[in-house]
Amino acid sequence: MSTLPPSADVRQIVDQAMQAAHLETEAGNFDQALALYGAVLDLQPGHAGAHHAVAVLAIRAGDAEVAMPHFAAALEADPDQEAHWLAYLDALISARQFSAAAQLLQLGRTHGLQGPVIDDIERQLASSGAPDSAEIDAAAALFAEGRSEEAYEVARALVERFPQHPFGWKLLGGIYHRRGEAQGALHAMAMSARFDDDDLETLNNLGTLLMRANRLDEAENVLRRVIARQPGNVDTLNQLAITLSEQGNLSEGYATATAVLALDPQHENATITLALILQAQGRAAEAVAVYRTLLKRRPENIGARSNMLFCMNEMPGLTPDALFREHLHYGELVERNTAPSLHWDNTPEPERRLRIGFVSGDLRNHAVAAFIEPVFERLGQRPGLALHAYYNHTLNDSVTARLRGHLPHWRDITELDDDALARLVRADGIDILIDLSGHTSFNRLPAFARRLAPLQASWIGYPGTTGLAAMDYYLAERKFLPRGQYDHLFTEKLVQLPLSLPFHPVTTAPDVGPLPALANGYVTFGSFNRLSKFNREVIGAWGALLRALPDARLLMAGMPEQDDHALLRAWLEQEGIAAHRVEFHGRTGMHDYLALHGRVDLCLDTFPYPGGTTTMHAGWMGVPTLTLDAGTVTGRQTACFLEYCGLHHFVAHDVDDFVAKGLAICADLPALAAVRATLRERYALPTSDSRTRIADGIEHTLRLIWRRWCQGLPPTGFEATLPASPADAPPRSA
Repeated sequence: MSTLPPSADVRQIVDQAMQAAHLETEAGNFDQALALYGAVLDLQPGHAGAHHAVAVLAIRAGDAEVAMPHFAAALEADPDQEAHWLAYLDALISARQFSAAAQLLQLGRTHGLQGPVIDDIERQLASSGAPDSAEIDAAAALFAEGRSEEAYEVARALVERFPQHPFGWKLLGGIYHRRGEAQGALHAMAMSARFDDDDLETLNNLGTLLMRANRLDEAENVLRRVIARQPGNVDTLNQLAITLSEQGNLSEGYATATAVLALDPQHENATITLALILQAQGRAAEAVAVYRTLLKRRPENIGARSNMLFCMNEMPGLTPDALFREHLHYGELVERNTAPSLHWDNTPEPERRLRIGFVSGDLRNHAVAAFIEPVFERLGQRPGLALHAYYNHTLNDSVTARLRGHLPHWRDITELDDDALARLVRADGIDILIDLSGHTSFNRLPAFARRLAPLQASWIGYPGTTGLAAMDYYLAERKFLPRGQYDHLFTEKLVQLPLSLPFHPVTTAPDVGPLPALANGYVTFGSFNRLSKFNREVIGAWGALLRALPDARLLMAGMPEQDDHALLRAWLEQEGIAAHRVEFHGRTGMHDYLALHGRVDLCLDTFPYPGGTTTMHAGWMGVPTLTLDAGTVTGRQTACFLEYCGLHHFVAHDVDDFVAKGLAICADLPALAAVRATLRERYALPTSDSRTRIADGIEHTLRLIWRRWCQGLPPTGFEATLPASPADAPPRSA
């Protein structure tokens, strides 16, 4: 450092430069400010203020390595400025240089540094050390051995003693995740990453947790940080592929999953990710081929086989019998090495209070929850029933909170294996256990194969059989599966409920407007189904209609926002449909989604997996749907609704019939306008009395099958009835 006093001219120049640099800093012109501070230090290398300012700007830019020497120089030049001590200490602590910070603090104390702020820093440093390696190894061993409660106590103690050390937080995050406490796991893992952003395992865990919490943009950012440092990390690349597809960026998700398999062709999770993305793109047949390749190599992967069954519902060309055989094969594989329980402690008293359990991963903002919530609300108050929920998902939202209020016994089972779940259900004394998932995500069908309760049933979540011999009943609405017509496609005995679950329309929905074609002079077809339901045959049928009506338009809504729809565009081009005739809309809020129906004259359904809730939303907006009922259980959804509304002529039975019926409907616009004007009136809206009657019917049905068990009788199909039942409500969506 220079010890000579600066001349008056130099001092004036320095002061002017410092003032100018300060103004540039306030204006956010940091590069100009740094240049001016640099000029000051050229003239006066020991200028404390310039060193301090350069250090602060370096910290702001995230460059602690540049900042530290300038903090030291500022302090050396002017040790009487407390701000120089505090800024240097803060920078050292933020950089986790605790030993250097402690030495600096000790030096500051000898220099007379004191006060509440200094005391707080001293306390912070006292807790910012690190546990020794033996302590870390012992805690990690507890977690690895599954001794979660002991590991939790150790993790809490570590976090309290060393709140700025990453290990305690990381361990705590793993324990919370194992418990199914998603928010706790996410917070703890974020804290661990904050204190050590070089731990790639922690960052990968954090990215996965963010993805599961639906914080997709944050998840993508964290996962890309890992990949930037480890480009060949196949597990992180797979998580990124899932995140991208959840964002609706199917093309990049597909490319990323393909890249994983190029690096590791045997990567099971990436193979499943690729199949899921193919399905989401409307390429169900290709997805099934990917699943079959995996299952040939790993036939014991029951989860992949269940995924494949769901995908097959969207694959054209499968007959109902062929689809049923695939479900049977699943059941045989699952139950082959499973010894189901046959003896129960449940008291066979026909009229006693029944303990009813519901197993689902959809007790959240999901279509299943929308239909089951009114049932839980009523059944939860019945003195003859005790309801238990077994929730198989880590996401807890406002819907979950409401459902918890209706079910006094709530169990989070995400982290329980089948043995633990079986013990829990038996300990709860469940009489009838009801699956609400079927072959959809987050199901626990392999556990049901063990026969967790004396009676087991499947309901609502999946339009078809589980394939399990251990599943006694499938609960169905009478109009959805008319008695005697679909029994041969189920391993379960079909029970027709007395009343159907009603559709709950959006109360703030826009009013039904006039038929757009009357003003436009051309018909606008619409589709609001998810992308995975589309296939080449569907677009072929739509294309035939559009070619026959060359002025007609097609509006496709609810599309993934980040997807380029290249495959759909190619299919439409192959059908000779010009791009200007097709309009794509991304996902939007419910009000805008419903308002789009005001531009549509007739919805075109997908097949073999038609619309469900989307069809009923469209009907509420006055827009009927032209559907194709190919005879599968899945294919009944829209047809059931239309038949209820008296619109049988909107139900086709093959592609030629679909095109012919579509042309006939469009040829009589006054009739279509009349349907639009009256369709909302055809809904049987839920009332307090109807909800009570529906709950009566469900309780009565459960009591009937319980009485059979008490009498030692095997399950049988039947139609449950209630006296003086009101008219049935429209069918529910699967």
